[in-house]
Amino acid sequence: MTDRLIRLMRIITLVQARPGILARELAERCGTSERTIYRDMDALSAMHIPITHQGRGRGYTFIGHFAMYPLGLTEDEVQALFKLLSVLEDIKPMLPEEFESAYEKVLAAVYKQTAEKAEFQAGDRDEFSPNL
Repeated sequence: MTDRLIRLMRIITLVQARPGILARELAERCGTSERTIYRDMDALSAMHIPITHQGRGRGYTFIGHFAMYPLGLTEDEVQALFKLLSVLEDIKPMLPEEFESAYEKVLAAVYKQTAEKAEFQAGDRDEFSPNL
């Protein structure tokens, strides 16, 4: 059940990030079959997630202005983002002008997520430590 829930959230994130993504691409990215993706789409629809198939070869998208905040990044994903910093200056001429500001916003969100997680964990430790 947990694997399916994680896959459903991944599908939502992928459709949001790449409107028009095909079932074949979703299956590849999620490490499953296209048939499983079709069953997952039925499950998302049953949960009233406004996702729709645009027709053969045109993929999936959301109806209206539906959007979700992405789930927290894994530690490996965070490390991958920070590794990009080391090559950013070299590839900057190949990137759109707006990439740098978008990347900075992502890093700022990562920092905020990390700080909130550390604060939450510190609160848990304080709650369970004896008063001396």
